[in-house]
Amino acid sequence: MPRLAIYGYGRYIERVQIPFTGFLTVVAVNAMLSQVAGFKRELEKVQIVTTVVGTGAGATRLFNIRKGSATGTIIGTFTPTLANQGTLGVVTDGTVVSAGDVNKLDDADALTIEAPNAGTAFSAGGFDVLLHWRVPLQKRN
Repeated sequence: MPRLAIYGYGRYIERVQIPFTGFLTVVAVNAMLSQVAGFKRELEKVQIVTTVVGTGAGATRLFNIRKGSATGTIIGTFTPTLANQGTLGVVTDGTVVSAGDVNKLDDADALTIEAPNAGTAFSAGGFDVLLHWRVPLQKRN
């Protein structure tokens, strides 16, 4: 890993596309499993943006953002519902757990986005997850 420098922090947004084809039934699903960035980062904000209008009576699904595998510590959540997925381009905020630095990932920490076996299925739809990260600037040796 490059050594940390005294240059402060940078920010970037990671976009994860999630089509609802994998979420048309209510089963436990991993949307992204054990992605390792290879550098330190801190999750500051989570948003979802509607890319395909959602349909399905009363549809709602909870997604967990976890440090580690599908059973790791929850560092954030977001919930697409029929109400917030009904119009193309709508941005909906999720929640980040910041207590005790839970939302900080080290170089080797994996990131997983999963949906537990709960909620009401969508019959169509899709969205992008925007993960807003803060990273300490690093310098190559």
